[in-house]
Amino acid sequence: MDALPIVSEKLVKVSMTEPVVVDQAPSILPPPPLPPNVAPHAVSDGGKEWGRWRLPKVYRLPGGDLCATYSMSIDHHYDQGRNSPMFISKDGGATWVKTEWPYPGLSGMHPCVYPVFDGEYYCIPAVNGINVEPYDMPEAEDVYITIMKFAAYRLAECPKPVNDWYRDIKAVRWTPEGGWAGEQAVWDHEGQYIRTYFDKAQSIPGTWGQRVFIESPIMKCGNELFLADYWTTFEDPPGRIPKFGVSCLMCSTDNGRSWKKRSVVPMVPMFTGEPVVEMNQAGEFVFAVRSEPDPFKMTDEYPAKMYITFSRDKGHTWDEMKPFLSYGVFPQLLQLENGVLVVSYGRAPGTWVSFSLDGGHSWTKPYAIIDETGKKTSDGYTSLLALGPDRFIIIYGDVHYKNAAGEECKTILTRTVTVNKA
Repeated sequence: MDALPIVSEKLVKVSMTEPVVVDQAPSILPPPPLPPNVAPHAVSDGGKEWGRWRLPKVYRLPGGDLCATYSMSIDHHYDQGRNSPMFISKDGGATWVKTEWPYPGLSGMHPCVYPVFDGEYYCIPAVNGINVEPYDMPEAEDVYITIMKFAAYRLAECPKPVNDWYRDIKAVRWTPEGGWAGEQAVWDHEGQYIRTYFDKAQSIPGTWGQRVFIESPIMKCGNELFLADYWTTFEDPPGRIPKFGVSCLMCSTDNGRSWKKRSVVPMVPMFTGEPVVEMNQAGEFVFAVRSEPDPFKMTDEYPAKMYITFSRDKGHTWDEMKPFLSYGVFPQLLQLENGVLVVSYGRAPGTWVSFSLDGGHSWTKPYAIIDETGKKTSDGYTSLLALGPDRFIIIYGDVHYKNAAGEECKTILTRTVTVNKA
């Protein structure tokens, strides 16, 4: 399988500001106050640990302020409802101030708020997952075992309490007339499977599943909203569960009040996920995912890289997936008004950005946000927000960033990047 070409970084002119600290863990964290049934290691094994993966996010709130947040949850479904900290910038990311969420429904790890139509803003936050062990579950249709055991069930055949839990999707909406309010989201569950896992590696009892929440940007096209989703597993083809991780394109024609599957995006035979969708200036939908090696094959046929595909009919059909650049978790895409398409990713090792001048069909040699060659890897997760036609802000984590005493501590940072065609 041919990878997308890498072109010269000299095709673009790039400048970056110095990092700005959003938040930093102390070198030694005290035992945190924890909710019931939350393991003590959920937040910290000491300052340098400060949670596992912070998954930082940056976006704009109603009124124009920038918001930064990150996860303090353990990397497990059972703990994803933990509240995340919120930081506000009123000066375009030059400084950040910790504050309180404006609505109690904006809970869960890194709640993501995105603009939709009619001047409104929308969020489906994460909740703590469900332990299915107390219920009389049907026989699993697909089981995969490593140090963790994964099992999949057809949602329609699950007990009523499990069915009801997966269908009870609560959204939060801001309107210019009424401000923040909660609402029920209508989700497409036809042909849905649920995936659960038993986590022996982290000694967490129970077998847990999770329902959909939004953690990647909502894309507008015409009068439709689009979302890349991997929390909902749909049969593909009908009556058959995909063996590997699957992503789909969800579409809303009523400003996010209901969502229908537009398509299951064709994946490579690997474990894939963490998708994002963006529209380039040619009107193509660009869909990128993270991948992991196939433990059943372990060949070089499908390298562990990011993968990308394109649609020219608003997501009804897709090109064959192709690898691009390097390995990276949760790639983020951002189309700038000046024609440059941006991708950010991490754990390569380090955290990187690359640029495309042809809508994502080729990419420049990447620029380092942080280069961790030979070092312990940082968070790897990133988020992007346009600040102008040629500027964007990136939020990321750095485990090697030093505090005032010169100690390396886990830190959440932002940088502003300006990029133009050379």
